[in-house]
Amino acid sequence: MPSATVRQFEVLQPLLDASDFDGSNGVSSEISSNDNASDVPFDAFTTSKGHSQGKPRVSVVASPNEAGSTSRVQLNVPSKSITERAKAAALVLNRYRIEYQNDWDVPPSILRSETLIADSMRKGEAIELVLPGFPFKSSNRSKKVLGPFPDEAERISLLHLNGLCEAIKGVTGYNTRLVIISDGISYNDLLGVSDDEVWQYGQELRQMSVDLECNNIQFCRIQELLDPLSRSPGHIERAEYLANVPTYRNGLAKHLPADYDVVGQIANDPDVAQTYRGYKKFLETERDIDQPRSRADKENASIAKSMLRRGKAFSLAIQSAFPHSVRLSIHPSSDLNKISILLLPQENKPIMTPWHGAAVRRVDGTISLMHAHTVPSISYDLVRINGRPWCFRERSDLFNWDEKSVSFEYLYPTGIMVRPKDPRNTYALCTVDMQKVRFLAEQCSPVVLRGFKDTMDERAFTAKAYDLGHVLSWSSGVIQKVRDEANDDPRSNSVVSNQAMPMHFDGMFKLKTVKDPQTGKERQVSDVPRFQYFVSQSVAAPGGGFTLFASSERFARYLPQAYSMAKLSKIRWTCKSHGFFDHTMDGLDLIVPHPTKGSPCVRWHQPWPMSETNYGWAEISIDNGSQSLVNLVDSLLFDRRVCLFFAWQKGDILVSDNFAMLHTRTPFESKSSREIWRIHVD
Repeated sequence: MPSATVRQFEVLQPLLDASDFDGSNGVSSEISSNDNASDVPFDAFTTSKGHSQGKPRVSVVASPNEAGSTSRVQLNVPSKSITERAKAAALVLNRYRIEYQNDWDVPPSILRSETLIADSMRKGEAIELVLPGFPFKSSNRSKKVLGPFPDEAERISLLHLNGLCEAIKGVTGYNTRLVIISDGISYNDLLGVSDDEVWQYGQELRQMSVDLECNNIQFCRIQELLDPLSRSPGHIERAEYLANVPTYRNGLAKHLPADYDVVGQIANDPDVAQTYRGYKKFLETERDIDQPRSRADKENASIAKSMLRRGKAFSLAIQSAFPHSVRLSIHPSSDLNKISILLLPQENKPIMTPWHGAAVRRVDGTISLMHAHTVPSISYDLVRINGRPWCFRERSDLFNWDEKSVSFEYLYPTGIMVRPKDPRNTYALCTVDMQKVRFLAEQCSPVVLRGFKDTMDERAFTAKAYDLGHVLSWSSGVIQKVRDEANDDPRSNSVVSNQAMPMHFDGMFKLKTVKDPQTGKERQVSDVPRFQYFVSQSVAAPGGGFTLFASSERFARYLPQAYSMAKLSKIRWTCKSHGFFDHTMDGLDLIVPHPTKGSPCVRWHQPWPMSETNYGWAEISIDNGSQSLVNLVDSLLFDRRVCLFFAWQKGDILVSDNFAMLHTRTPFESKSSREIWRIHVD
């Protein structure tokens, strides 16, 4: 996955208002006046009504990193003030909230985060987020979780949180780090979990973060919390840690005010009362013990109060050690000092943390968290990694690859990687069932085959395209070989350059003539290929040449509540392209149905102004709605929860559903050897 220091494409996400679907623009509005963003004081993101005369400007801003340079995309103006960038970061945080509904629903905690972020930027410091959590796996190993160690639930959570940091970095230009403070030894003795299990869980979580290259995430133990001077990559041996756990707990307890009255807090503070009720409910399933209900309820109430006391001390210790950091929380809260966020993109309710359940993956990659004993064995298989239970995966013949022993790893936020389980088993590409790859790509694009043999052989690569479907030829032949040709002619194709490209779908400018069955009128429409089939012959230097894939399904999931794919399906837009693709296309559908699944798919071309490219440029406008929809679409397509930043390895085969996905490319060093071959298939 991309290095955390890479400056990715990112857009400054706007605050939209109900005028985006104003009836005067030809689209019926179903949004009440109460949803109108113009009433919200968070005005830096409020989009002016009726501003169709102005078009969002896209600026590609180069940012240095250890590999040379990549870029990010900003909308509206080429540079932003610290205040504006802090507001953009606050909006990113707002969209990650548990209670998020619309951009204009801005709680006090988000406004406070904006101030803290701006302060850090003015000081020239990294933006710091702090999250208490990841204590240990549930003590109820027989019903709730798959074992005592981090698994797929933690893996996706770390990638999700690292993506949050990347998103904030993308809109501010400042390094952003998330400090996870494990509260394991605050509670483990109350729940029957040993100190050693807390240690092991924490160690494996840290190693998982390293393996995933989640370089924006740091960890802090309680002893570092109590003694900030000891905070460092701080290595502590297991024996020393275990010997000092009682000392750490005593040090934490000193932060609790002597007059703290937990009963009074439960009675008078709604947040505390909600947490107390949540703890008691949690303890009903956590403590897998056989005793009368009345006795269990009494014990659970006592434990819940102890958890509240320790939690208060823990919270005050964090506040003391991290006074200028943005405080995140896993619990819903109205506290202006805490932002309640989702730890991973969970599809089901109630919201669950990774350490209290098992990850359940559908074929399409969507994630649910469930208590392990409730997962239906008739529909889901238990997946093991290195012999350990890892997650549940929906049963499907798509995962049965004949005699091949291969692993299937879901990428975040979309896609799936297929590899031989044993690297010594380099199965030849010619033995792969491409129809299974095709159907899998329809469910969860892109599908990447890594570690297979003969993938770079032109004859073998081409032959498998015909197994995938009906091959469509380019003007140059079956394969388009994409490399930097260092051509300075502004009318040449930017595809064969080292420059960044706009988010788009293949085939937009490949036209065919269709006749309206009712009117008999002919018009030209895009002749869109069903699949893209790639092989990587050579890769760019680290830090550049990523291919980005944006998922229509993930796009739909993260739309603000006031908007829906059904509403967006009424929107039409125009693309005026100049240069190599010199054509104007109007009346384009923003949303089209998938040809086999019927699911809504985004059709889009990112605005690409002449000032930001040496090659063809494109103007984008909305035909029958507010121009602020341009910003909405762009912001979500580049959202880290929607868009996969894919780093190629030599020999990778990749198949992507060109209807369900959009894609683009980040820039890379001039005259790089990066070379990607592509075939279009129907």
